Amino acid sequence: MREANEPKHHSKKKRQLVLTKKRIVDSTLTAENVEKFIREQYKVKGKDNILLVWRILQTVKGYSRLTVRQLFYVLVSRFPQDYPATRTFYKRMNRYLSKIRRKNFGAHKKFIDPTRQFTAPSLPYSRIEIWVEKDSIRNFIEKLAAKYRLSIQVLRGFASLSMYRKALDRARVRGVTLVIYIGDFDPSGLLIEKVAEEEMNLKTGIRFVRLALTIEQIKYFRPPSRPVNMKDSRAKDYIKKYGERCWEIEAIRPRTLYRLIELGLRKAVPPEFLAKAEKGEKPTE
Repeated sequence: MREANEPKHHSKKKRQLVLTKKRIVDSTLTAENVEKFIREQYKVKGKDNILLVWRILQTVKGYSRLTVRQLFYVLVSRFPQDYPATRTFYKRMNRYLSKIRRKNFGAHKKFIDPTRQFTAPSLPYSRIEIWVEKDSIRNFIEKLAAKYRLSIQVLRGFASLSMYRKALDRARVRGVTLVIYIGDFDPSGLLIEKVAEEEMNLKTGIRFVRLALTIEQIKYFRPPSRPVNMKDSRAKDYIKKYGERCWEIEAIRPRTLYRLIELGLRKAVPPEFLAKAEKGEKPTE
């Protein structure tokens, strides 16, 4: 499907941005100016990619709030001949959307992520948060986190920029200094933690500590393993360092895992804070 103002004689290979003054905020801009701006501002190459970025920007303009998945459905429904409803296009779209969101705060703040839950107990110890790779971990430690007055952030794999924006805002307000991370020991699980740490640490100085699963715990408890997924793009580097086996956090026996996590939380939260919280007083941190 072509833009309404895009000449029909343009083939897909020769397609260029054809814009009207009505669709540009500054009517002095030309198509060449817009292409140059997108290329330089968002580091985009190729006519098709520049057009995709332009369409994303124009789509976002029409919404006060939207999700990344919602943007995907809008694009594939409005331009079905150009954008198939496939995982490959979703990843391509998200790659260029990320470029936009890192440079354009106005566009960035419109995106929400309702899928990654943040749960906080009453009278939380706000300097520390627990971040978990998946929902199953949250379900497992929810009561334990509440006992130690700690909030839980669920990442659900590689987290979204929307989630990180909220986490950064929250960290500044609450004075977060430490994130306790719990996740699988596999190529993706290790990178999820690394990306999360880079997003938070480089901007706030927040320290990340992996409480479980660690290589030391694996060597000590010897939980059952599974083969590394060779289709994972991170497999090669992982195998060089750790070998061809990887471990889900659920491979550790539940009681053992529970004790490991509780020991780590007990060391992290000051006992005097917990004592006051138990009495219903508002503790000072």
